[in-house]
Amino acid sequence: MLLKGFGFSGYRSVGDNLVKIAPLKKVNLIIGQNNVGKSNIINFLAYQYAYFVSKAKKQRTPTAQQPQIPFNEIDKHISKDTIANHKIAFPILKKDMDEHINGILPDNRQEQSNKELIKKILNGFSDEDENIWFIYKSNTPTGEFILDYNVDEILPILEPREWLKLWMRLTNSSGGDLRAHWIPQVVEKLLYIPVSVPTIEVIPAIRKIGLTGSEASDYSGEGIIERLAKIQNPPVSDQSLKKKFNDINKFVQEVLENTSATIEIPYKRNMIIIHMDDKALPLESLGTGIHEVVILAAASTLLENTIICIEEPELHLHPLLQRKLVKYLSDKTNNQYFFTTHSAHLLDAVEAEIFHVTQKSGVSNVESISSTKQRSNICNDLGYKASDILQANCIIWVEGPSDRIYLNYWIQHKNPELIEGIHYSIMFYGGRLFSHLTAMDDDERKENLDDFISVRNLNRNTIIMFDSDKDKPRAQLNPTKKRLKKEFNVGVGFAWVTKGREVENYLDDDKVEESVLAVHPSALNLVNKGYWTNLLEYKNKKGNKITASKVKVARHYIENNEPDFNVLDLEARIEEVCDFIVSVNHKEI
Repeated sequence: MLLKGFGFSGYRSVGDNLVKIAPLKKVNLIIGQNNVGKSNIINFLAYQYAYFVSKAKKQRTPTAQQPQIPFNEIDKHISKDTIANHKIAFPILKKDMDEHINGILPDNRQEQSNKELIKKILNGFSDEDENIWFIYKSNTPTGEFILDYNVDEILPILEPREWLKLWMRLTNSSGGDLRAHWIPQVVEKLLYIPVSVPTIEVIPAIRKIGLTGSEASDYSGEGIIERLAKIQNPPVSDQSLKKKFNDINKFVQEVLENTSATIEIPYKRNMIIIHMDDKALPLESLGTGIHEVVILAAASTLLENTIICIEEPELHLHPLLQRKLVKYLSDKTNNQYFFTTHSAHLLDAVEAEIFHVTQKSGVSNVESISSTKQRSNICNDLGYKASDILQANCIIWVEGPSDRIYLNYWIQHKNPELIEGIHYSIMFYGGRLFSHLTAMDDDERKENLDDFISVRNLNRNTIIMFDSDKDKPRAQLNPTKKRLKKEFNVGVGFAWVTKGREVENYLDDDKVEESVLAVHPSALNLVNKGYWTNLLEYKNKKGNKITASKVKVARHYIENNEPDFNVLDLEARIEEVCDFIVSVNHKEI
């Protein structure tokens, strides 16, 4: 992690209100409509942040050896509210508070009371998310930046004697005055300002591989051929660079779904050649999308421990290519990323922090996104309609929530790469509706259209799972279940009819009993055990027969037990489910 967060104000579309970009992860998405100020966030980070850090530290020069663009007229904030102070802010995240305090005082018992006092003061600088923010403010970008806090507001946090005690401990001084010395000098000791600023690189939205001999002024494609040539055949003293070239090759193979694909820079260094299936093709012949991802993957592999700001990485990329690119950058490189984007397809590509940018009256606002409801609002803001958002590529129909719990439990153990909500969804039909379902399309049915609901009208790639309800091995399925089994086994998808009586019969009898006893304290024991019994029926201590809660038992069971795939046909059926999900996701997994 290169940056944990930052805040600023008074820059271009960002007005007087502090914009907070925190907490940060390895991948950070800055998402919103056109012309709302997304690029202004990464422009500030790339070209002003180091200068503002140096101003907060009262240094004359930036803390990083990278070019800084002077604050010009174009960078001034102009809106209805023309007064905008210049601020730079640095957070201590809630989870990092103890680490910060341990950096101020030794981690021992003798300092515990002083540490508690420090914690109280820091909490006085916290926001609604309990992150601590130190904000520095100036009337002009070139003026003196002063810590923005109100002495009268933080004075009551401690008793005067506590301020004095802590001041004496932190400054090794005595005497002094509460307002003039104790408070400001204690606060000064508690501040957080980054020690250094990492290298920051911007990859603009317009990207193109440069001509022969073009020099690398940035990572937009100019000079990329020369850069790749150097790591394709590095000197003996720098053979570690070869791994970078091999990593880029592996990415190209994944994108093209062809293990024979390799890139080569020819002797003349006038193009990038792709070798594939005994053919050699210039990169340009494979389409603009492949062209784009190679530029971005190469730049992000060549750079190390860098903050990389990529504008609109989705340009010319199919949603599948977008996800593959972001996953590669997240898993295979050691940089931190900021993407400005309009693409909702990136929202779930990898674990990322999402910042939604909107604009009102010429002023940009930023909201950190954490809930599903907020993500939905982003889709609305970007103009996506419900009809534009497709379901997962596979739907599995089950009777109720306990079946879903067990299915996810088995799928995750068999193939952890399969993600519910992305690669498949589980939907409930409910026992009472069972007889009204069909797998046939409307134009295939002879029955009354009002009598049946075709689940394949909702999604073609469909599996249905239901209990056999057999009380012995040779028992027959009822007519409805026979019909559905036959319909679902024709065409795409299939029916999974439990080999035992119910889904629970795929579980270990004794462990089911343990779960029943755990969630129902009045339970004494199960009435019966075996493949053809109701494993959820138990006797209580009064001797009454009662059926246990399916959902409570399911949750307790999966939290406390590993699956045993050797029960009945469970191994074969789960493999069939996983293989089907993979196949209908078109090699996304």
